[in-house]
Amino acid sequence: MISSQKGTEFTNSDYDKIKKVYTIWICMEAPQGKSAINRYQLKEQHLLHRYKEPCQNYDLMGIIFVYLGNSKVKDRLINLLDLMFKSSKNASEKITTLHNDFGIDLTQEEEGDLEVMCNLGEGIYEDGLMKGKQEGWEKGRKEGRKEGRKEGRREGKLELALEMLKDGMALEKVAKYSKLSLSIIKELAKQNKLI
Repeated sequence: MISSQKGTEFTNSDYDKIKKVYTIWICMEAPQGKSAINRYQLKEQHLLHRYKEPCQNYDLMGIIFVYLGNSKVKDRLINLLDLMFKSSKNASEKITTLHNDFGIDLTQEEEGDLEVMCNLGEGIYEDGLMKGKQEGWEKGRKEGRKEGRKEGRREGKLELALEMLKDGMALEKVAKYSKLSLSIIKELAKQNKLI
């Protein structure tokens, strides 16, 4: 992000016009389940001789990690991000909460984007369920047994759960949408090195 500024923020060797950049990571799973915000900064260290560079010449990047925990906190930003990314409310309920609790009114385009975002989790669930049913039906037809259909549905649920875990969805939400137990979801996440 810093080097891409050449030709837009500055030209030739006019490096004094470089602007500081920030990267913000929103992490759905918080360490020990508690919300946290960490900031990382560049720091000057003198390894050979002592020359002090002005801070503005090297402090050009800021990194922030926002961890969303499993419980409510008295932090407006964390609560807003939790509403947007972890809440099981539908788009209409989120729009109302944004207005009432945060004083945020969305444009029609933003409301449409929120609707798409809210439907994503449900869409993943439905696709996985349909795939599982199809696999189960085919397996059951081939084997002529009800167990094949059951196993296919279970495999579909596991595939769905794995995709949701890879997308960073909270374990509890994955369990809710996949209709699998939390212990199965935790084991699936461990097997795939996602926790």
